[in-house]
Amino acid sequence: MDTLTKDVSDLARPYARDGVVVVRQALTTFWLDQLRMAVEQELKRGERYFAYRNMRTQPGVFQDFCLHSGIGHLVAGIGQSSSVSLIFDQMFVKEPGTRTRTGWHTDQPYWPVSGPILTTWIALDPADADNGTLEFIPGSHAWGKKYRPFITDKKGAFVEYLRKEDPQYCDMPNFEAERDRYDIVHWELEPGDILAFDGFIVHAAMGNRTSTLRRRGYAVRFALDQATYDPFQGVAEWLLDDSIAPGAPYVSDRFPLVFSR
Repeated sequence: MDTLTKDVSDLARPYARDGVVVVRQALTTFWLDQLRMAVEQELKRGERYFAYRNMRTQPGVFQDFCLHSGIGHLVAGIGQSSSVSLIFDQMFVKEPGTRTRTGWHTDQPYWPVSGPILTTWIALDPADADNGTLEFIPGSHAWGKKYRPFITDKKGAFVEYLRKEDPQYCDMPNFEAERDRYDIVHWELEPGDILAFDGFIVHAAMGNRTSTLRRRGYAVRFALDQATYDPFQGVAEWLLDDSIAPGAPYVSDRFPLVFSR
């Protein structure tokens, strides 16, 4: 089984500063082909856009990739972490003509984890501004803001906020209406490139305005050193784990270590 061997030693500093980096040609041909086939098989379920998640709990390609590809070692290098535990995986497929944007948001307020989380978003197709690449506001992971989670429609568009009265959250500014105030960046991606980003960075995804180009992405979320269980945060009840004490490292049988020095 192939192992990812990309040298990411030069990315640790910009990741800490910006909260997002791109890792070029990180996947081997083997894993790229395997993940593409697995995504196509998963799509046969016919679920809503955000419902394709936690596939790694079942034996198969997704589980093998998460546990045995060496992705945990790569994540540890980018995040300068001595250990990495697996949270969950998710796939995002924007078919041609899916013009709906994935609105500005941060990920971590949805999840019962405090401390550093790193997401790897793997491009399985070329991705650019026409077919739905991701946008980020570099440095926003360090603002100290916990923006309120929200629910979306079947295509990923905003519907309404959750936890509306919870004082630990604040409402999110209208970043789209104030784009000129921020340094918004995106990258054109080739298959096998990885976006690595912090759980608190503000980001969005463009719609797919093309008539022929798919945009398949596969994301895996990891907890780094000092990431702890916080059952009082988030709305993802399926990530709760009574075997972990509040404030303890976010590691368990369900959320295993995938790398440890």
